[in-house]
Amino acid sequence: MSQLNQVLLLLLLRFVFITSTKTYNITSCVPNTSCQCYLTQYSLALSNCSHKLFDLPLFASQNANNVTRIVAQNAFTQWPSHICEYSNIQILDLSGSYLDSESVDFSCLTQIIQLNLSNTHLTKLPRFQNKYLQMLDLSNNNIKSIDGNDFQPLTSLLSLFLQDNPIQSIDHFDSLLQMQYIQSINLISSYENVVLKQMLTVQQWIQLVNQWKNSTKSFRIRMKNIPFQSIIPNPSQFRMISLESMTTIMKMFVNSTFITVLNTPYCNCNHLREYQRFITYVIYSKKYTSSLFQFTKCLMPDGTTHARLFDRFTYIDLQCPKFGKISFFPLMSSSSSTLTHSFISFFLFCLFLLY
Repeated sequence: MSQLNQVLLLLLLRFVFITSTKTYNITSCVPNTSCQCYLTQYSLALSNCSHKLFDLPLFASQNANNVTRIVAQNAFTQWPSHICEYSNIQILDLSGSYLDSESVDFSCLTQIIQLNLSNTHLTKLPRFQNKYLQMLDLSNNNIKSIDGNDFQPLTSLLSLFLQDNPIQSIDHFDSLLQMQYIQSINLISSYENVVLKQMLTVQQWIQLVNQWKNSTKSFRIRMKNIPFQSIIPNPSQFRMISLESMTTIMKMFVNSTFITVLNTPYCNCNHLREYQRFITYVIYSKKYTSSLFQFTKCLMPDGTTHARLFDRFTYIDLQCPKFGKISFFPLMSSSSSTLTHSFISFFLFCLFLLY
């Protein structure tokens, strides 16, 4: 095909695309406002509204049920009641509007996949019943408390953005970890002292590991001033969870970031080597470049130096003993540990008899 024919073909395809989408550019589509509406067969975009709208416009020339995408940033002063007229919306962006948490209701939007309500002055989480929702952005609002149970109805959720809210407490964090498809969670709060209300029990960790063990995914969780040491099993639980389970947990969090300016736990020789042993079972190429390795810290005895929790030089700088109370055997469950110690004792006894 000659170059001229290629150009003509491209022009023809462009013409077909433009005519098939039936694009309209309706200036001042809402009376007495400067709003501009860009309407196609399947989408509606509102611009230059400057918080002048009380509701979504409806068009006689357009079947609202055909619209699957609405973008209306900085447009509304309240939750638009006409939203249910566009019942087949899959993508909705109302970011920058002024919304009242009590009035937000998108239960009628049963097909929605992506929802952006960032910077909309929400003070609490809306109610969720949308089983197809995959991306939810609630960042930069005024939400102060998070309950993981509130997200359980979102069975298809992949990404959750809650950063830059003044989050003070997080309840039922395990419910977020239990979500089958979740991959990315951003919980970096603008509030300095965030409280994780509940630590996961050993039984909850075992249930999670059983859910994760055949999975190839890993989380991308971002948190601030909640240390990783308070997320994973604590040192008193180490002997109750098998090495295989701890390895699974580490692999799931290897791409996560836990930044601690405040609330950083002190480096402890009795625990440090155990933490470092866990991460040795993560794929070598990912281990030292991972977010988990780079950002997870403990506080040195001087009270000011933040050292990498999983870095062997932290163990050396802390002048921890090479032998003694710190075990160099792989971490095992209680039953496995008892069996191993019995075998070692028997082996040493046999050597004594031979000698």
